[in-house]
Amino acid sequence: MGTWGPAIFSDDTASDIRGDYKDFLGDGLSPSDATDRILLEWKDSIDDSDEQSVVWLALAVIQWKLGRLEERIKEKAIEVINSGCDLDRWDGKDKEKRKIVLEKVKVQLESPQPVAKKVPKRFRDHCEWEVGEIISYTTLSQEKILFRVIGYHEDKGGKGPVCELLNWKGKVIPGKFKLRFLGIKKKEYPQGNYTLSQFLIGRTSEKELPKCRVRQVGMHLKPSQKVGGFTVFLWKHLDKELEEFFGIN
Repeated sequence: MGTWGPAIFSDDTASDIRGDYKDFLGDGLSPSDATDRILLEWKDSIDDSDEQSVVWLALAVIQWKLGRLEERIKEKAIEVINSGCDLDRWDGKDKEKRKIVLEKVKVQLESPQPVAKKVPKRFRDHCEWEVGEIISYTTLSQEKILFRVIGYHEDKGGKGPVCELLNWKGKVIPGKFKLRFLGIKKKEYPQGNYTLSQFLIGRTSEKELPKCRVRQVGMHLKPSQKVGGFTVFLWKHLDKELEEFFGIN
């Protein structure tokens, strides 16, 4: 667990719980079902004496802020504050600061909560490209480069393509015969004994994919590698990242 301050959400576990709860609401779960899902998925933390207080406090505060504080969660959070068990995790000045935070949280939770706020549906990335498929991308210099899909990565953010960059740039895309003999571009890091040769291209909203610059060219070639040890690029920063890592503009 990473903690960087006495505030409720200055903590990795608390921040993740806040995000998960909002995501579950955005996915269409009822407040009660979203809470049950949190309690199920964070059961190990609830059973951990060092983390259980973080779970109850984080869940209570985000529910209150969204106008969805449930009595069962409020009771648990107040119990944590009154017992002083959360303060056992702190020392010195930080303990005093945390005590002040908890006093304010107690007042907050016992006050009328705001009207329920609308929680937007979370975006999940998606990809219909096939493994081995060649994808054309038009650079800022109006030349084309070619990605080859080598696989996918899936997590809570959705499914994104993991690609390798063919060693080619030009105006007219070569035929499949010539493409077979193209190698891939790599970025060597001798000091760290690491080679960047594959990358996930992701997005955090539908509109980030520059559709006018991306095209499926209708060709497939066997990838030169399997997915593993990839770097993450975002479509909205792709031009900058291509220039920084591969010298392409």
